[in-house]
Amino acid sequence: SPAVRRAMLVEAAVRVFRGRDPNEVGLDEVAEAGGVSRSLVYAYFGDRGGLIASVYLHNLERFDAELGWELELGPPDRTRLEGIVARCLRFARDSEAEWNVMASTGSLLHPAVRAARDARIERIATAWGPGPAARLVAHGVVGLLEAGAQDWIDHHDSPIEAAAEVLCAMLWGGLAELPDSGLLAAG
Repeated sequence: SPAVRRAMLVEAAVRVFRGRDPNEVGLDEVAEAGGVSRSLVYAYFGDRGGLIASVYLHNLERFDAELGWELELGPPDRTRLEGIVARCLRFARDSEAEWNVMASTGSLLHPAVRAARDARIERIATAWGPGPAARLVAHGVVGLLEAGAQDWIDHHDSPIEAAAEVLCAMLWGGLAELPDSGLLAAG
C-alpha cells in the first residue's frame, strides 16, 4: 500500500541520514536504500524538503513516544521533571544520529515541521494552563530541553546524570516560581 511504501522510504532515509547532514544526502541514495526509483521518492515527498520533514516527523514521533507524553500531563512536579529531563537526554544519547537530524532540521521552515512543532507546543500548553503564557512557558521548556540535550551530545563533557541535574535545576527554578506568580493562570 502507499502508506506502507512511504513508511519504508522514511525508514530508508533515516538509515541513509544517520551520521550525515541531511542536506548532503542525495535523493538517489534514499531511492537506492528503499529499493525504488528517484521519481517515486519525489512522488511521495515532493522534494528534498518534504523528505527531510518526513524524517524529522518520524524522529519527533519516536522522541515523543520516549517521553511518554509526560509534558502533556500538566505542569510537572520536581520528580516528574527529573524523569522528563533524564528521558530526553537518554533519547539523545541512545539515538544520537536521529537526534542530530532533528536538531539540524528542527528550524526547517517546511510547513509539516512547523505544524508538528506548533501542535506539540499547543498540546503541552493546553495541559499546563490557559492562554498565551502557557504557550510561552511550553516553548521555553521544550527549547531548553532541546538546546541542553544538543549541547550535551555535541560535547559529551559531563556524565549524563550531571547534565540532567543541571537542566532540571534550571527548569525547576523557573517552573517552581510560576504558580506563585500566577503566570500560567493569567492567560
